[in-house]
Amino acid sequence: MDLKSLSRTVLTAALATTLSAAPALAAPPPVKAPPPVAANQGSQAQAEKKPAAPRPEIEVVFVLDTTGSMSGLLEGAKAKIYSIASGIAQGRPTPHLKIGLVAYRDVGDDYVTKRFDLSDDLDTVFANLRRFTAGGGGDSPEHVGRGLGEAVSKLSWSQDRTVMKAIFLVGDAPPAQRNDDWDFKHWSKRAKDKHIVVNTVRCGLDEETMTAWKYVAKLTDGSFDTIEQSGGMVAVATPYDDELAKVNSALASKTLYTGKAEVQAANVARAQAMAELAPEAASERITYLRKKQRAEGGSGAGAPAPSSAPVAVGGAVDLVSAPEKLASVSDDELPADLKALSTEARTAKVKQLADEKKALEAKASKLAEEREAWLSKNRPEKEDAFDANVMKGVKAQAKKYGVAY
Repeated sequence: MDLKSLSRTVLTAALATTLSAAPALAAPPPVKAPPPVAANQGSQAQAEKKPAAPRPEIEVVFVLDTTGSMSGLLEGAKAKIYSIASGIAQGRPTPHLKIGLVAYRDVGDDYVTKRFDLSDDLDTVFANLRRFTAGGGGDSPEHVGRGLGEAVSKLSWSQDRTVMKAIFLVGDAPPAQRNDDWDFKHWSKRAKDKHIVVNTVRCGLDEETMTAWKYVAKLTDGSFDTIEQSGGMVAVATPYDDELAKVNSALASKTLYTGKAEVQAANVARAQAMAELAPEAASERITYLRKKQRAEGGSGAGAPAPSSAPVAVGGAVDLVSAPEKLASVSDDELPADLKALSTEARTAKVKQLADEKKALEAKASKLAEEREAWLSKNRPEKEDAFDANVMKGVKAQAKKYGVAY
C-alpha cells in the first residue's frame, strides 16, 4: 500500500471513531401552543389599555351691555345661565365648559367695565352674574370697544387651538369712538388673531349697532342675530320644577363649611343664593350638575348622584361633602354647629348630614332625569330668544371641534 492510500485509510478510521463517540443531539423541545383566545378578548384587552380620549373643551365669554335699557335681558340672562350651560353640556361627547363675563357701560357711568374670569364652576359664574345690574347709559354709543377688548386681552383663554373659544357680544347701542386703547375694530381683529369667534346679538333695531355687530361677526366667522329688547326669554315650567326647587333648597342646608369666620360667611351666603333659585333655574342647575358628573366619570348603574353643594371658595372645605377632612380641621376653623360638640358628636353630626345629603341628591337626580324626558316632548321653540341664539351659535361652531348636538 502506498503512502497516500495509507493516509486516507487512517483519516477515515479516525473520523468514524469520533462520530461514534459523540453524544446524540437532543431533539428540540416541542413548541407549546398558546391558549385559545376568545373572539373579543384581544380587542377588550386593547380597549382597557387605550387611554380615554380627552373631553372637548369649550370656553364662552358673555360681553354684556349693562346700561339701563338692557335690564330685561340682564334679568333674563340671570334666570337662564344654568339652562344655557345645561344645553351646552348636552353635546356628545360632553364638553368641559368654562364661562367668563364682561359687563360694559360708558365713560361717565358708575363703571366702564366689570369682568370675571373664565371658570368651570357655574355657581361662581351665577354669583358673579348676579352682581350685574342695569343702570346708566341714556346716550346711544357705549364703550363696546373696551368691553370687547378686555374680553379678548384680559381673560385667561386657553392657548390650545383645539379648544373652542367664543364670545357672545350682546347690546343695543353702537361702539363709542373714544381716544384710548380700546378701538372696537382693533379688538375685533385681535379676536380673529387669537382664534376667538365673536357672535353678536343685537337687542332692538338700531342700524348703527347692526353695522358694527355684523362687522365683527363676519371678521371672526361668528353669527349675527337680532332679538327683542327684553331678550325674549321664556320660562319653561314643568311638573317637576316645584319639587326640584324644594330639594335644591334642602340640599343647600346640608353644608358645614370650614375656615375663618369671613370665609365661612361667604360660603354660607353662596349656598343660600343657590337655595333661593327660582324653580326653573333650580331645576336646570341640578340637570347641569348631573350631566357634568356623568361626564367626569360617574355614569352607569350604581354611580353616585351629582354633588349639588356649591364648590367651596376661599380655601374652605364642606365637611358634609368631605367628612374625612374633619379630623384635620383646627377648632378655630370649625363651623359653629360643630364647635360645642365632642369629637364623637362631631363625627356623628357630619355623618348624619352626609347621609341625608346623599338621599336628597339621589332624589334630585331622579327628578332631573324625569324632567328632561318631559322636556324632550314638550319644550317650546323660540328661535329669536337670547338663550336660543346662544345655543344656535354654540352648536354651529362646536361641530368643528367634534362636538355634536
